[in-house]
Amino acid sequence: MFDPVVLSRVRHLHLTARILTDSLMMGEHRSRRIGQAVEFADYQEYMPGMDLRHLDWRVLARTDKLVVKRFVTETELPCTVVLDLSGDLGTGDTGKSTLPDLKGSKTGTAITLAATLLYFLERHGEPIGLEIVAGQGVRHTSYRPHSGQNQLRALFLTLASVRAGGVADLSKALIRAGQATRRRSFVTVVSDGMEEPKSWLPALGAFARRGADLTFVHLYDRAEWGLAFSEPAVLFSPEGGEGIAVDPVGARATFEEVARDYVNEVKAGVVRFGGRYLQTPTDGPLEDVLRKIIARSSE
Repeated sequence: MFDPVVLSRVRHLHLTARILTDSLMMGEHRSRRIGQAVEFADYQEYMPGMDLRHLDWRVLARTDKLVVKRFVTETELPCTVVLDLSGDLGTGDTGKSTLPDLKGSKTGTAITLAATLLYFLERHGEPIGLEIVAGQGVRHTSYRPHSGQNQLRALFLTLASVRAGGVADLSKALIRAGQATRRRSFVTVVSDGMEEPKSWLPALGAFARRGADLTFVHLYDRAEWGLAFSEPAVLFSPEGGEGIAVDPVGARATFEEVARDYVNEVKAGVVRFGGRYLQTPTDGPLEDVLRKIIARSSE
């Protein structure tokens, strides 16, 4: 029914997410869904770090499997990942019709980060959703937060199938996603922010107006921000526009200053509109940024 390459990518994402989640759950994170249990929901596989008090010993005696009980509680926290997969995220990908490498590229890093965060949150019993900005190769790009394995499978299949493409128009996309977000939600936006900051930063206010707990993950490739080449070249955006001829030797110092100003503007804007800013290089350890995102959710 599905492309074997896509299914292989789903398995890769699932394995990566599980390994990272096991590591994260060894820490001291506690879900905000701590309240009076009002209704039994279902069982889930026990994972290291889970509260042993919720183990079902009768199931263990019958099946020799470790499972924990999950409950619908009064403190449900809808969680949404807003994932920018516009053309600029495709910098470094192998080709327009080829699925991106899940390691090293901006697209692959963004997809893996989103998949792992969704996996972690679902394992904590939170309803999870996904909003893909631009992107190509999938029919569904908007999933409202729901609980359960079926939702997680659908999100992983989408993430394994999508590739970067199209124009983000971040302002409209963020306003649309913000208006669709439930009140008092947990939202993580993953983007390279490659549009004029003043054109899209105010759109983050749509999440603030919903009372969302917002984290902005600013994904970047060090080579892009550092002019890591020695010969003159013409630079262009995959999302269109005129090419710009650049001599890296003469432009490097000025470019570094421009990049610093740009980063400071984005960071200040995210904070001003109620979010938390996390600068994330594609070659950095995902566990570090995930731990920071999760620490925010437990505050």
